[in-house]
This record gives sequence, structure tokens and C-alpha cells, in this order.
Amino acid sequence: MSLYKSFFILTLALNPFPIAVYAQDIVTSPLAIRALQTREFTGINQAQALSIGIATFQDLGFIITESSASLGLIKANQTRPDENTIIQATLTLVPNPGKEAKITCRLSLSYSPFYYGEEGANLAGQPPRQSSTVQSPILYQQFFNAFSYSIHINKT
Repeated sequence: MSLYKSFFILTLALNPFPIAVYAQDIVTSPLAIRALQTREFTGINQAQALSIGIATFQDLGFIITESSASLGLIKANQTRPDENTIIQATLTLVPNPGKEAKITCRLSLSYSPFYYGEEGANLAGQPPRQSSTVQSPILYQQFFNAFSYSIHINKT
């Protein structure tokens, strides 16, 4: 019996993919999705958050397609050929009025199919219309963890 137990433990230890990824619950309520998409950060202004947001997107493999300092907006795309999808990301930075520097960041992620050859030629460079909101918390957590780490590095 202990041989099977040790084999099971060894199999779990050598498994390259965490089990939690496969057992991930997909968030379905709009309030839960909004909670995933929104974070508040203190101690930075909008210009600092904009440059940190651009750097974070680039670190995560996104290509910046549009940014506006006056609007506090960053748009980026990431092509995932292994999953045959394109991820569109929009980061909106809203400064909160008050004495201390506080900013609210809202990250919106959507995905759409990636077309090859003649299928994609009809799109003329535009993303397809059938995009869906990313509801898995993994990408949101990845971005905000990297974003908050960059803020911490810039403060020191």
C-alpha cells in the first residue's frame, strides 16, 4: 500500500501543470467579473501608472496598440497561436480625487478566434466581431500581480 501512495505523491510532484488550473471555476456573475477586473493602488499618479501599465503589458507578451495619457487608456493585443486566439486587453486608469495619490485600474480582457489565410484576409486587419470576455481569474491575477510588483519596485 505504501508503494502506491509514494507513486501517487511522486506523480503529483512531477506533474508540470497544477491541478487547480483544470479545476478552475469560471466566474459568471457580472459583480464577480467586475471584482476581478478592478484594483486600487495608492502612492502613484496617473502618469506613473500609465508607464507601469505599458511596461507590464510588454513584460507579459502583449503588443501595445493604443495609449492615451489624457484619457488614462492603454490597449494591447496578444496572439496565442497555440490556442488559436487573440486576446484584446484594455486598461483604464482613473485617478481618485483626494489628498493622497490613489488610482483605480480596470482591466478588460476579451478573446476572439485567430484566422489564418483567406479567412483572415476578409477582416482587413480588424479583430473579428465574435469576441467574448475572459472570465477565468488567472490572466487578471497575473497582470495585477506584475503591476503591483512594478509599483513596489518603482517606489524603492
